[in-house]
Amino acid sequence: MLKSIELPSMPLLTSRSDSRPREDTLAERLANLLADRDLDGTLAQQQGLENCLAAESRQLAARAYPSRKTTERQSDTWIDHSARSDLHRALLVIYDQHMRLPGDSRLAYQFHPLVCRVMRELETPWEADMIRRAHASHALSPDSLPEDAAEFAAWYRDAAFNHPLYEHDLYTFVASDATREQLEWFFRMECAGEAAFDDLVALAQVGTRGEVKMEMASNYWDEMGKGRTHAVHTHLFHELITGLKLSAPDASQLPWQVLGGVNVMLWSCIPRRNAYRAQGALGAVELLAPQRCTRVVHGAHRVGIRKKTVVYYGAHAIIDIGHAEGWLSHVVEPQVRERPESRVGIAEGLVIRANASLDYFDYCLAAARSLAA
Repeated sequence: MLKSIELPSMPLLTSRSDSRPREDTLAERLANLLADRDLDGTLAQQQGLENCLAAESRQLAARAYPSRKTTERQSDTWIDHSARSDLHRALLVIYDQHMRLPGDSRLAYQFHPLVCRVMRELETPWEADMIRRAHASHALSPDSLPEDAAEFAAWYRDAAFNHPLYEHDLYTFVASDATREQLEWFFRMECAGEAAFDDLVALAQVGTRGEVKMEMASNYWDEMGKGRTHAVHTHLFHELITGLKLSAPDASQLPWQVLGGVNVMLWSCIPRRNAYRAQGALGAVELLAPQRCTRVVHGAHRVGIRKKTVVYYGAHAIIDIGHAEGWLSHVVEPQVRERPESRVGIAEGLVIRANASLDYFDYCLAAARSLAA
């Protein structure tokens, strides 16, 4: 049976068995509100609830991503890590509605005014921080980026390979130093980022035409194991997790550095305004994955994990080399040739995705090392 890892979800609030006070997070309250079969009735009964949630979201976002600051690395001393984790859990509750089949009541409110308002309050400061950070490290204005499509594709490749992520210390740690316990912890963190990649590719191709759509279709077909159920990539990752007897953590167990990487991909692929950023972000995944996957395979073999168990990473270490070249030649180049205005979005998507992965790998390296302390 075909199985896959799902996006991390927020558990619904349950009745408490004790009387100790506990402040529910915004994500928990959003999840419960969206599970309400009569949300409009609840809002009518509780006058002011919508305004309170919007104000709370605005205040949370201001603490997580203050407009007077710009993130450089996830270790910046000024960062309110608790606020960022709360923000990304709440955003994931909202984004998750766009990624599932009907089956529970919360999907009925995908475009409810309350949901859209809260999402806007949470997204705006986070998005502004991501864009400021990208432009602080790279010249991304239309006048700065190459106008010729082939030259832009070359710039895109160079920007990916010169990013601090490309030779991150986590790779050496995973390949040469990590214990089995540390690797298995890392695989649990990977569950969030590896979920639903095939769906992201499907979303990104909406509205594209010709060569761009065909390359995305080819990429998607590879994600689907070329029609072979046992080779579907999300299924292979599920087999890795179950083969090691691990469990995927829910969103309440994950910090913002993990959830932020998930949300960057959902933010880029769901709204049409970010369509070009989605092309840049997905291309970044393809260009930067082989390095990580090769080192993971080496590390897994070193600690005695069977080659068959990590076939997901082994496949990506090889396949994504071709995917990267295909994305450059058949997505980035033709898109820029047809629509030169796409350059800024594609470039921003690349850098924003690489920065999010940098935060994730910085966190994973520090946290994994602490397991041995």
